[in-house]
Amino acid sequence: MNNPLARKGSAIISQARLLKQWSRDLLHLHAEDVVTISELSCALPDCPPRETVIVVLSASGDIRQISIHKALLEVDHDDIVCAIAANSA
Repeated sequence: MNNPLARKGSAIISQARLLKQWSRDLLHLHAEDVVTISELSCALPDCPPRETVIVVLSASGDIRQISIHKALLEVDHDDIVCAIAANSA
């Protein structure tokens, strides 16, 4: 039986792995640093319906959060580059 509420399974997993790798490369992270990718939804006014959030937990304990106002499957390399640049400014 198929779950009608299930996400797009392997596509989501593959895309999350790709976003993690791009984030690691662009941020020059160490192997010990942890990267998480999440897609969040929001029903509040002026809030995008879907948002992809990248959280980096460094081995030293620092936490960095990068938000991209797109669904996880829509995020591309340039979106991450722009979000990192905007977060660094």
